[in-house]
Amino acid sequence: MSETMNGYMGDMDDIDRDETMELQGFVPKEPSSEELEKSRQRYRERLELYKKFGYDREKAIEFVVDSAEPIEEPVLDVGTGSGLTAVELARRGHHVTSVDISDDALQTAYVNAKAAQVADRIAFKLIDGMSLPFEARHFKLVAMVNVLHHLEEFVPLLREISRVLSPEGKLLVADFTEEGFDIIERVLRSEGNDHSRGGGHTIDDVAEVIHKHGMQCKLRDARFHEQVLVALKVSH
Repeated sequence: MSETMNGYMGDMDDIDRDETMELQGFVPKEPSSEELEKSRQRYRERLELYKKFGYDREKAIEFVVDSAEPIEEPVLDVGTGSGLTAVELARRGHHVTSVDISDDALQTAYVNAKAAQVADRIAFKLIDGMSLPFEARHFKLVAMVNVLHHLEEFVPLLREISRVLSPEGKLLVADFTEEGFDIIERVLRSEGNDHSRGGGHTIDDVAEVIHKHGMQCKLRDARFHEQVLVALKVSH
């Protein structure tokens, strides 16, 4: 996102992306103490703004991550955006691999993690989720939060996630409810911005095809304007 800790769960929504960029190693720039304080202040301001429109970001992220408990490592956060999910996981003591296709997003996520004092638990990597450079069956949890609606095609990503997910590992997918989308869009419009839904895919779309990729849906829930699906990788 273009602003650090912007106070809502849309991990990808304010990031300018160049889909043709050449991926390379990501080296974060260390923020100054002034930048960290600005990040914390901006977070508080954005949190209150979204609350006024009816969206409590803190309750939403807690609900989403709670849905995946108990959580085992290694943990992967795909499409990390501003790092909200990775930071929440790290706050709970987990070590997280955080990947995104945008170096701007990763820098924002890094500053947010530093501001939250959990950056030492998160490895930030400039990686396209459609081609994950990890061994098969490596991760015990893969999270994809508020990413789905941005994708033109989600099946290739789902296939790749299934490949790196360990037997009995968990996939956590979350995205806004229709009311949640309406709130986000109203807030962004009030600031002169737009909110794109990309391919417009939904949690229901994932639920319909999850079994084709070696996973079984174990939980569907919706609270705090977020829909959640948790699936388990079937052992072979």
